[in-house]
Amino acid sequence: MTCMNGVLRYGVLMRWVCLQMRHLAVLAALVALAAAGPRERRQTTEYEKCQDGTKVCVPYYLCQDGKVITDGSGIIDVRTASGCTNYLDVCCADPLKTDPVTPDPGHVSRCGVRNYNGIDVRIQGFQGNETQVAEFPWMSAVLKKEVVSGEEINLYLCGGSLIHPSIVLTAAHCVNKHLSSDLRVRLGEWDTQNEYEPYKHQDRDVSAVVIHPGFNGSNLHNDYALLYLQTPAELTRNVDVICLDSNPSILAPHHNCLVTGWGKDRFGKKGVFQNVLKKIDLPYVPHGECQTALRTTRLGGFFKLDKSFLCAGGEAGKDSCSGDGGSPLVCLDASKTQYVQVGIVAWGIGCGTSNIPGVYADVLYGYNWIVTEADKLLTSPVVDYWGYD
Repeated sequence: MTCMNGVLRYGVLMRWVCLQMRHLAVLAALVALAAAGPRERRQTTEYEKCQDGTKVCVPYYLCQDGKVITDGSGIIDVRTASGCTNYLDVCCADPLKTDPVTPDPGHVSRCGVRNYNGIDVRIQGFQGNETQVAEFPWMSAVLKKEVVSGEEINLYLCGGSLIHPSIVLTAAHCVNKHLSSDLRVRLGEWDTQNEYEPYKHQDRDVSAVVIHPGFNGSNLHNDYALLYLQTPAELTRNVDVICLDSNPSILAPHHNCLVTGWGKDRFGKKGVFQNVLKKIDLPYVPHGECQTALRTTRLGGFFKLDKSFLCAGGEAGKDSCSGDGGSPLVCLDASKTQYVQVGIVAWGIGCGTSNIPGVYADVLYGYNWIVTEADKLLTSPVVDYWGYD
C-alpha cells in the first residue's frame, strides 16, 4: 500500500491507518537515535557542493562568518583543570610553606634520568599506571595562590616540567590569564594526599611568565610558556631537570613515549583527578597521519593540523585528559638512557578514543624560542642543563 497526503490510494476509509503507520515510523526513528547515544560523529572528508556551486555543505559548527573552520577553533577539548575540588582540597591540606631543602651532597644532576624503581624503596601494590616515588623528578605542578577566609591556599591549574633550576616549561593556555604574582610551582610532588612522603616537595613562587608571541587562545597554536622561579630549585634525588633537544631523530613513527600527570582519568562529571602521579605510554603519531585521523572527528575534513603541534596516542582508554594540560610528553633516547621532552599536553577530541591521537605542543618545533627566551634572564646559558651529549 502507498499513501498520498495521508490517504490510501484505494479509498478515504484507510486514512487513519496511514497516519498511524507514519507515527510508528517517526517513533522508531527517535528510538534508534536515542539508542545511539552521544558518540563522536565520524565525519566524511568529502563534502557536497551547495546549489550555487561555489560553496560546500558542512555542519553548522564548522562554519564561522561564512568560512569553514580549519584550525579547530571552538571545537577542540583543551586539557586544563575545570575547577574540580578533589585536588584543591588536597592542596589546601598541605602546609603553605615547606622546610628548607637540604641539598643532597651525593646527588649529581643529570637531565632526563628516570628513577625506574623510585628512590630508596620500590612500592608494591599500585593501581594501574601509578608512578614510583620520584620516578619522574622533572614533573611539576602549577598552582594558583588564592585567599579563602583569610587563609592562602593553592589551587591546581596544570602540569609542567623543570627544564632549569629557575625555569618551568608549561602550556600557554594554562597560565595566559594569570599574573605571575598569583602563581606558584610545586616540585618533587608525588602523592597529593600525603604530606609525609620520603622526600619533601619544594614550593617556588613565580617571578615572571613569558608566553610565546604566536600563541592563539582559540586554536592553541604555539602553546608554549616559561615560568621563571623567584628562587632556584634545589636539585636533589626527587627534583631534577628534563632534557630538551632540537633533533627530530628521536621521534620515530609509532615509537612509544610517556606522559605524566595528575589530571582526570576521563572527561565529564565522572572523571576524577589522580592522587598519585600517573604515567601512560603512548605511541608517537606522524603529523600527516594525525591530521587524517582528526579529520574523521567533529573537526571535519578541512581541518589543518598546525606545524606547532605533534601527536601521540590513539589507543582506546589511554590518553592525557582534563587537568593534564602543560604536562610533559617525553621519549627515551636509548643511546644515552635519558629522556627528552618532545611535547606539552595541549588538547584533543574526547579522551582515550580509539584511533584519535591526543595533540601536544611540539617542543622540538619551539626549541629555538624556548632557548632564546630562557637565556635572556639567566646568567648562564640554559643549554648547559639541556645538553646531554
